[in-house]
Amino acid sequence: MPFAPAYFLIAGGVCACSPLFKRVSSGLSRFLSGIGFFVGVGIVVVAADITLNFKLLGSYFAPPTGLDDHQYLRFWLPLMLVLGVLLFSRPIRNLRWASLVAVATGLLAAYYAKVFLPSLTTPILVVAFLIATVAVYALLRFVEDLVEFIGTVLAFPPVAAIIGLVSVYFGIVIAASFP
Repeated sequence: MPFAPAYFLIAGGVCACSPLFKRVSSGLSRFLSGIGFFVGVGIVVVAADITLNFKLLGSYFAPPTGLDDHQYLRFWLPLMLVLGVLLFSRPIRNLRWASLVAVATGLLAAYYAKVFLPSLTTPILVVAFLIATVAVYALLRFVEDLVEFIGTVLAFPPVAAIIGLVSVYFGIVIAASFP
């Protein structure tokens, strides 16, 4: 039975190396970055399933016996997590999602305050909206800055190329060693 995360490592590694293809074809580089987002989401889901031992994805994603006994191959899961974060954060690192989520949360807070306490007046609902929006924005802005920093560091072309090439290497070695 094939070990599917090995193929995720290969596909993710090729997508992570998209800055290397920019000189050859900018269209190919953009295509790999776009596909890399979805591959990154898949890699994060698979890595989380394996790390947390949920076994929701079936036997194709169960690590073969002996994989973690190798001196160097035991680092495949941290590499997979870093690769997934790299691919997932590359396209969204410039997206300002904290303000959108904060406004939506503020609107929901005001709506539920009105539903559960129908006697509230409009100024009180506006204050509830503002408090909820500011509180959620303050929390999510920190997370947004953290994702932007990590995405900027990991998306630096030499770092992304090294992570991509190492991921392709690990994927090929794991796929060849554990067919």
